[in-house]
Amino acid sequence: MSKSTAASVESALPSALNSYKESASAVKVAHETTKQAIKGDPMTSDLAKRDKLDALAKDTRSKLDELKGKQESYVSGLRSKIEQELRGNQPADANSVLLRRDAVDRVRKITEKAEALEVLNDAIYNGDDSMAHAIGTSARGNLWMDVAEAYQAAYPATADSAAALAYVEANTSGAAYNMSNSITYSAPID
Repeated sequence: MSKSTAASVESALPSALNSYKESASAVKVAHETTKQAIKGDPMTSDLAKRDKLDALAKDTRSKLDELKGKQESYVSGLRSKIEQELRGNQPADANSVLLRRDAVDRVRKITEKAEALEVLNDAIYNGDDSMAHAIGTSARGNLWMDVAEAYQAAYPATADSAAALAYVEANTSGAAYNMSNSITYSAPID
């Protein structure tokens, strides 16, 4: 599996999201076509039509929910893959795991950007990769861009993964993304 670059993610993510939206639109068009056929059937009673329309609505809702689940799975899988690339291969021995855990616990207590930058600089100077990585991850989550850029400057191999992850986060979260999903995966109005 190739490493995710900002360019590859910027190409693949919109294409994948559009594919899910097109599939949802196709489900809605099929729903409308079937609904019109049910309503226009002169050989079916009103009660039977209502039952068929209710079954159609449930089936359509199920298909839309399945598509939305696939999209969410794709996005979370992509995010996980890039986060793993950002972290890199880390030792799994007990001591290394404890060092990373302790670093993350210490970083959680940092609430100021200036303090985070000071601790990051100390970690870089002392060669404490676990602490530096914990601060770099926290800086990205807290939107401390200066700190995140300092981390990327010290660890340039992570810069492309960080840019790819930032692109994914910017385009798969927020009000516009949520509104788009709400519209895309809403059930057709009968």
